[in-house]
Amino acid sequence: MSESTQEISPLEDARSLIRNAPEPDAAPAQKVRDALLGMGREGDFGRLGEAAAWLAKWQGRFPPRIEKPFLAVFASSHGLASEGVSLSSPDDTRAHVDALREGKAPLSAIATQSGANIRVYDLAIDKPTQSIAESPAMSERECAATIAYGFETAEDKPDLLALAVSGAGVGTAAAAVACALYGGAPDYWVRPSNQTTAELVERRVDVVARALALHRGHLSDPLQALRHVGGRELAACVGAIIAARHQGIPVVLDGFATTIAAAVVHAIEPKAISHCIASHVTRRPAHEAAMERLGLQPLLQLEFQTGGGLGSATAIGLLKTACAPFIAEPEGASAT
Repeated sequence: MSESTQEISPLEDARSLIRNAPEPDAAPAQKVRDALLGMGREGDFGRLGEAAAWLAKWQGRFPPRIEKPFLAVFASSHGLASEGVSLSSPDDTRAHVDALREGKAPLSAIATQSGANIRVYDLAIDKPTQSIAESPAMSERECAATIAYGFETAEDKPDLLALAVSGAGVGTAAAAVACALYGGAPDYWVRPSNQTTAELVERRVDVVARALALHRGHLSDPLQALRHVGGRELAACVGAIIAARHQGIPVVLDGFATTIAAAVVHAIEPKAISHCIASHVTRRPAHEAAMERLGLQPLLQLEFQTGGGLGSATAIGLLKTACAPFIAEPEGASAT
């Protein structure tokens, strides 16, 4: 088949955008560092100072500020949930989404406190992906379309984008993608918190092992690994990360699943996730292992059992605090 007639994968556009991730202007971050030196000794502000410099760099402005933060929650469902690998169900996901939209979920209150606007993206919750133990989770076109759907998070130009996912089985799918990207036994990446029963862990390990065996030969390409053993939430997060980079929007990652979405991008071009920061680390050992491979350090140690947006929403408030010394001289704050 000639090159002119060979079909090009729908995923190639995403790959090209990742490989051509624009670099930021370093000047705003340097202004933050210079200003910090004027406020005290080098290192006095620790991780807060580093976070402020990171924000200035990726927002492309000094002083850094957070005036329009968005929390994007991608919700979907997985065919592998029928294997009994999840403590929740698609009905639970639907109820959580409804509670978020009605402002009744705990995450809604945290986001409100942080001044973030929650956007919930329903990725066909009522139509689960195929079980990865039996077939690819998505076709190439569906995966590419879901990545493109994730681009919508950047349309309203937020100045900070926090990511979250919701979906029965998403953790197991993320573990399968991690296995594809980094190797290792399924039980290493399935490792949950200590509140998960041994029987549930065994079912998850079995599903991941069967999926890896079924799709071997397709997993060396990060985007193919995503479509074969991942899910819609992960694909949409990949799209959000790509779009944010091209729009100059810093991104806050949440739990294990959003971290693995960043890992897909990182596997294609490591520099393409430099605009991402880890909000926290959950009690899931695999989450910390994934962050280590990406060179990420969590802003917070909150010991949440899972992600779900709690960490990324909480981090917005901390990042606002990091901006505070550069925005205005506080009134009435002098010591006496």
